[in-house]
Amino acid sequence: MRIVVGGDDLPLAERMAKLSRAYGAEVMITGDGFPALVEMAERERPDVTMMTVGPSYADHDKVRTALDLRRRHPATGVVLVSSSAEVSYTRELVAAGGGVGYVSGSSFDRPADVVLALLRVVAGEFGLDRAVIRNLVGSTRVPELRGLNRVEREVVDLVAGGWSNEVIAAQLWFSEATVVRVVGEVFEKLGLEPVADPARRAHAMLSLAADRTRPPS
Repeated sequence: MRIVVGGDDLPLAERMAKLSRAYGAEVMITGDGFPALVEMAERERPDVTMMTVGPSYADHDKVRTALDLRRRHPATGVVLVSSSAEVSYTRELVAAGGGVGYVSGSSFDRPADVVLALLRVVAGEFGLDRAVIRNLVGSTRVPELRGLNRVEREVVDLVAGGWSNEVIAAQLWFSEATVVRVVGEVFEKLGLEPVADPARRAHAMLSLAADRTRPPS
């Protein structure tokens, strides 16, 4: 996997580069700011461009630039990296379709989550870490999601992360049969069509959680 890393937060970019190299990725890093990163991504056409962004208003323009890069070069995935997990960024990414991702600073405690997010982005799916998903689902305006109980919310977080039933069962100490039952019940409550493919389930769940048209419950 070829990755270009950079942006305006050089320490964060360097940490992400080091983590990616530890898992065998070929990493090119630029410390000259956001414009230099975009220029390198245009020139190198990597598998993934990882961009550090902050919570300021100006960084919203960077997110749009990142998504524009993805539209112009569909073979290059885009992953945002920030110290926080901005819900507005997550909604923009979900609206843009697959091949995009978002990981927060807390994901460094779970490096496998970052690697999995990168692999999902390369596969054309969503690559979001747990903190990003939790913030999105926790801030949703969709009444059906807000009304789920604690166990159901844990299952939703993992489904939205693209995990299989086997992995969800292992993480929650359930049997796979229990996971299948709970996932089915959750999808019925949310009015979603039941699907077996983890990537399609994740897309459906994230799209629902990002829906801003429904009033708060």
